[in-house]
Amino acid sequence: MKKIISIILTAILAIILTVVPVSAEGIEIGSYFQIGSYNGAPILWRYMADEYNGKLIVSDKAICFKTFAAGEDGYPSSRWGSDFWEESAIRKWLNSKAGAGEIEWPNGYTPSAKGVQFSGWSQDVKYPYADEAGFLNENNFSIQELSIIKTISQWQMLPENRIELAENGETRPYLSAYTFGSGRQPYTEHTNYIQELNEAYRGAMYRVSDTMFLLNETQIYDIWNKFGEAGSKIANTSMLGKEINNDYCCYWLISSAIDREGYGLSRYDAVTAINGKNEYVFAYTHPDELGIRPGFYLNEANLIIKSGSGTEEDPYIVDGAGQNGVAVYSNGEELSMDQKPVEENERLLVPARAVFESLGAEVEWDEEKEVVTATDGETEIVMQIDNAVMEKNKKGEEEEISLEAAPRIIGERTMVPLRAVSEAFSAKVDYIEELNRVVIDKQPAPSPDPNWCPPWYKRMFGCSK
Repeated sequence: MKKIISIILTAILAIILTVVPVSAEGIEIGSYFQIGSYNGAPILWRYMADEYNGKLIVSDKAICFKTFAAGEDGYPSSRWGSDFWEESAIRKWLNSKAGAGEIEWPNGYTPSAKGVQFSGWSQDVKYPYADEAGFLNENNFSIQELSIIKTISQWQMLPENRIELAENGETRPYLSAYTFGSGRQPYTEHTNYIQELNEAYRGAMYRVSDTMFLLNETQIYDIWNKFGEAGSKIANTSMLGKEINNDYCCYWLISSAIDREGYGLSRYDAVTAINGKNEYVFAYTHPDELGIRPGFYLNEANLIIKSGSGTEEDPYIVDGAGQNGVAVYSNGEELSMDQKPVEENERLLVPARAVFESLGAEVEWDEEKEVVTATDGETEIVMQIDNAVMEKNKKGEEEEISLEAAPRIIGERTMVPLRAVSEAFSAKVDYIEELNRVVIDKQPAPSPDPNWCPPWYKRMFGCSK
């Protein structure tokens, strides 16, 4: 009898503990999620905004404190490290799965106690991270959790010494403040406020691909506009062994903090930040150790909500469907493909229709000639099975492009070389080796109001483009 009762109780318990996935539809802005961990404690995230890459998810509090960059002690041109996000130590850490001590740091500058020590300063370096595992390491995020975190391409502002990378036709750097006068007698006429960033965040931009990132000014504006404040408090895991108060901290943003043109390349040493509830400031790439408040975009296609109601006290407990082989993200969405990508001659072949339609192109298939044609109204490309030459016609200009991998038919699907066809339609393509992900992006750059031109901007740049 006891054995029968035990079997019945076990069956009931199994039913109770069975996870019933909840649809991601209907999740409201402001909802909380518990995803991953840091320093052994769960990370609480919040759905903050809807943007061109989808649902923006941001850590509810600063999860730790770190310098933005590392440098080389004693050399004025490099001791500060880089204020350029793509070369920063913090970007590398946030996007790495490497184990402790295994991260390959940009420019070879490691964020060790010495690497973030400024020459000649008496400085207490509290949080060096050269020997820390990458933030995306398996100790912090499972494979399933990583599958609900998109890898995307975002538009970011360029500092003056990187203008040549601009992809939006602009030649002016973004200025966080407008300073005039000589180097010894400067005066700042205006510093941007959060409420101005929707228009003031303008200038030369380019696209960079990330999985985890620090927030840019547009995202900060969206958060402020929705919630009335952009400030961040400190998570209990931020400073192990330290007492945590309820004050707001200062945390890094992503943009170079330049306040005038032509100030001298040796002074590219600061990055924008948020202090208190809504103060827009800057801090030095190091030795300043500011809060790290990462963000990512939610991959709803892989999301499984296991429990929770989405409140701060009862956040959504989630999991993911996992990643099977290479994942391809196009314009902020993971492509759904009924035929897995294959590699030929070190080139990735993907189903033609999936990639072409994600880039806004119409596809036609001539079965008799085994020819696929794709056009977006401006560009037309023609490819034939087993023919390593692609024909491209853009606005009447014809071109033949040699391919390192010819189109093939695999599993009744027409497979085409991903990079070649994407770039033929002027899309940017990045391969993220650590995550085995490809990012394709063809989204237009933001276009602020061309008539916006307050006095400080007019004095610095004039009002004509």
